[in-house]
Amino acid sequence: MDDLQVQIGIKIREFRTALGYSIEELSHKAGLNPSHLGKIERGERNFTIGSLEKILNALHLTPVEFFSESKISCPTENYLITKTLSYLQSMTVEEQEHIYKTAVLLSERQPK
Repeated sequence: MDDLQVQIGIKIREFRTALGYSIEELSHKAGLNPSHLGKIERGERNFTIGSLEKILNALHLTPVEFFSESKISCPTENYLITKTLSYLQSMTVEEQEHIYKTAVLLSERQPK
């Protein structure tokens, strides 16, 4: 396969693992088949710009952020926070409030 294609696949995997996503989680978010995504990450499959755009959207990255030379890092130290925030973004405000109240009750802490 093309060296650029392999490099892009490696970078996708690095961002995915930095965010704590499994291939299944990212493929679901991107609307791609997990097998297809795995082959893209390994540089074994040609992909379209449309597929790359879906992957970047699922990773919450712009093309500039993805192709920059800066070191890949998770935006927060705790990847569970990142995953939770990503999940909450797809919910309505009312659903987010319900989740928050449930978390407070489960942790037996009062909101500040």
